[in-house]
Amino acid sequence: MSKDDFESISNKKLNKLIKETRETITELEDELEKRNLEKRHAEIDHLEEHMEEVEHNFSTFMTFLKTVLKEKK
Repeated sequence: MSKDDFESISNKKLNKLIKETRETITELEDELEKRNLEKRHAEIDHLEEHMEEVEHNFSTFMTFLKTVLKEKK
């Protein structure tokens, strides 16, 4: 809608549009928050898997480092 369109709309209709727009914004914000919360829950659910991978990678790195230090001697 352009500014000219708004000028032809009654105050009552404008107030109704504003109310509907605010309700829609609230619904969109709620949906976004719900999705963000679901994403965080999924990440937490997989945290143990991530930690196991980190531990494995660290263990591999330590083995490599020990090998390098032995060869350096």
